[in-house]
Amino acid sequence: MSARPRSNSFHYTLRGVVGALTSPTPAGCPVRRAGPARWPRGRAIFLRRDDRVAAYATDTGDFTDAQLEAVQHREGQVYLDVSEKPAPDDFAADLRKLERSAVCAGCDAAGGCAGLFDPSPDEVFARDDAAVEARVAALRGDVLDVGCGHGPYGATLGALAARGDITYVGLDPDAGHITALRARWPWATLRVGAAEALDPAAERFDHALLLRSWNHLADPARVASSLARMLRPGGTLLVVDNVAFGLVRSRRQAARAEAGPAGFEHYRNDGAAEAVATIAPTGLALVERWDVAPSTSNQWWVRWRKG
Repeated sequence: MSARPRSNSFHYTLRGVVGALTSPTPAGCPVRRAGPARWPRGRAIFLRRDDRVAAYATDTGDFTDAQLEAVQHREGQVYLDVSEKPAPDDFAADLRKLERSAVCAGCDAAGGCAGLFDPSPDEVFARDDAAVEARVAALRGDVLDVGCGHGPYGATLGALAARGDITYVGLDPDAGHITALRARWPWATLRVGAAEALDPAAERFDHALLLRSWNHLADPARVASSLARMLRPGGTLLVVDNVAFGLVRSRRQAARAEAGPAGFEHYRNDGAAEAVATIAPTGLALVERWDVAPSTSNQWWVRWRKG
């Protein structure tokens, strides 16, 4: 799968109501009464809506059963889609994180059950992204942004450039993205090109950024090696990206998404651990790491420094 683009998400669609939740305890759960083995763990999920429990399931072939189970239960990256969009583009507004229901606590079937989930009251995307933006805001010197296409943190980078705190070079393989950014970012030097074609001998930078572009790289080891050589002593490399996630959707939402124009863009769905293993041979020193967990969004990041 690493040789061609893949999906970074999948959806669980509504299959029907299992029954009424007669009490907020395992004994009152209709899934437990019906027998959890009817629904494969990872491929099914249950959502409490008022006093009823609805079953959702996925038929995706883009992920193995083990991967689906890891997304749902180990990493806790399942979300309720509350948008009317073919694909969510503002996660903080479009998605609600789901967490294992307190009803499951103490249930002797919990370890083998697909699980009952409730919407979390916490907004995790903006909260987690604030830590990344704070590190971007602290940059000083010459900055190279690899895979800058959609322009995350543009307001922060633009303010730094306007004050003379940074000089900014953005690189992206999509000419359309670069054209759009040029109209919005007159302060930036923007180039069309593949990250794998970087010439380590051509330029030096104080900081390199891979902001949600790591999993789009065809050869991340090569790119990491080039960036490490392009950094000046004391320079940093910040890598930010997302793991795969599941979306709980109605049949109508799922049909709209499948008919939409979105295509596969990821070559992998690495987390922080995979990025660390890939970057470690460059000789950069790891200074910060944020991993995905059930209490977080699906965004991870790692920061490295050159000695």
